[in-house]
Amino acid sequence: MRAGLRRTLAVTRKTLSQFRHDRRTLGFIVAMPLLMVVVFGYTFGGEVHNVRTLVVNSDAGPMASRLLENITGDTLALESSNASPRNCLAPGIGIFEANVCAAREEVFAGRAWAVLAFPENFSANLPPGNATITVVLDGSSPPIRAAVLGTLRGALEKTFAGAGAPFALELDYVYGSEDTRFIDSFAPGVVALAVLMVTTIFSVIMVVREKSGGILERLFATPLRSTELVVGLALALAVIAFAQSIVVMGAALLLFQVKVVGSIPLAFGILLLFGIGNQGLGIMLSSAAKNELQAIQFVPLILFPSLLLTGVFFPLEAIPSSFRPFSYVVPLTYASDALHSIMLRGWGVVEVGVDIVALLVYDALTLLGAAFFVRRQA
Repeated sequence: MRAGLRRTLAVTRKTLSQFRHDRRTLGFIVAMPLLMVVVFGYTFGGEVHNVRTLVVNSDAGPMASRLLENITGDTLALESSNASPRNCLAPGIGIFEANVCAAREEVFAGRAWAVLAFPENFSANLPPGNATITVVLDGSSPPIRAAVLGTLRGALEKTFAGAGAPFALELDYVYGSEDTRFIDSFAPGVVALAVLMVTTIFSVIMVVREKSGGILERLFATPLRSTELVVGLALALAVIAFAQSIVVMGAALLLFQVKVVGSIPLAFGILLLFGIGNQGLGIMLSSAAKNELQAIQFVPLILFPSLLLTGVFFPLEAIPSSFRPFSYVVPLTYASDALHSIMLRGWGVVEVGVDIVALLVYDALTLLGAAFFVRRQA
């Protein structure tokens, strides 16, 4: 019995002694839980802030202004629409309709989430009970839609002191509808996240395994160049990323009936472009890992920023402003945004051009970095 206990404790001491000489792992054990708690605590609130909302106020009376004053807090960022109605002017269209049309174009272009429009006779029509507020919405994000409508209804109740609704809300959805589900909104980001995890972690582990087994050293004893090795690995993992994209996208479409109004081939192109950059990132990270245990430590370093700072599960407007600049240096932000716009808004290459350029830069930087670091690992 005692001999068995001694052997058990010997295994325990041997295992712990490995960590004593591995400062990186010790630091990971201490720092990662603390980082997780801090990041979760500050970012996982889920409440949106500063939703850009344009206002077209043509009301000749005071009630529209009074209502807007009761929209308090930082959920909506109200701005008077200064969009030029020049392209909306046509015979039979009044100034108010033209201004609403111009503001609607801002929502269509993705530069605003909503428009609140009050016609000239809004105050005059309140007593008869036939006043109308036109609400133009980008309904592709259910949390944003709920925040806009919830804030507006709260201001209406405050303005009219619960005396009933002497008005009607006329909803105009530029994208999506009231039937757009939460799963429709976050499915594009989840697909991109799945590709990120597989391609990056596979790249790290594969290179570390070849390095620890001496395979890299033997490969570089041949005429093989570092760029050729990186491209070869990238091509192999691109096949895996593409296959996984088909599986994940197919599951989203068939099992959950996720709505797609844009081009599926373009969505796959975005995923492939994103996957190539992830492979370069994985090869770069492998240079800092001596074994597979250290390689696995990169998983949470990639996973948690990607989960919490990129708008995968909730829009960027739900991230505190102090953290939001970090969102724009995480590549998943651009892949998720492009897929969201393609699948739910029906955008094409031109409309998601900024995201594509960002992903191309990501690919170039990580692949060049991988070619530089991979020979130093041999």
